[in-house]
Amino acid sequence: MQYTQYFTYHVDLLRQFKENISQDRPYRDNFNELGENDQQFIHTLDTICASETYSEEMSEQGQWLVGQIVNGHNHLLISFSRDLLWFFGGSCLHFMPDHEIDFYQQLDELRYAAENQDRPFDIAIAKQFLKDKGILPTSP
Repeated sequence: MQYTQYFTYHVDLLRQFKENISQDRPYRDNFNELGENDQQFIHTLDTICASETYSEEMSEQGQWLVGQIVNGHNHLLISFSRDLLWFFGGSCLHFMPDHEIDFYQQLDELRYAAENQDRPFDIAIAKQFLKDKGILPTSP
């Protein structure tokens, strides 16, 4: 999985999240009737979902989005992939226990090793490999 594939994997997770919450607040409400914070939440999610390349700004927006989900829209957490906490990094790591951070660090090491050897990398297979070794995240 080259970085482009890694990026696409995570943006696809975010798009899936957006689709899953499309009938939940704040999405189901009339945009013009929402408060400024909810409008910013929707705008930020839409912006990240439309991203074609990774940038530091995207990471910062992602961290802000996670903070909004945790602090203001925690009913949406069930639909939010934990892979995205690792992808956005920074303040998102505060929401991950140590064993989960260890899991993602080892997953990254497997990805880097595959990339350095020009081998394909399947994230699902790599996750299962780590789980079989007893290294488990908190959710799939």
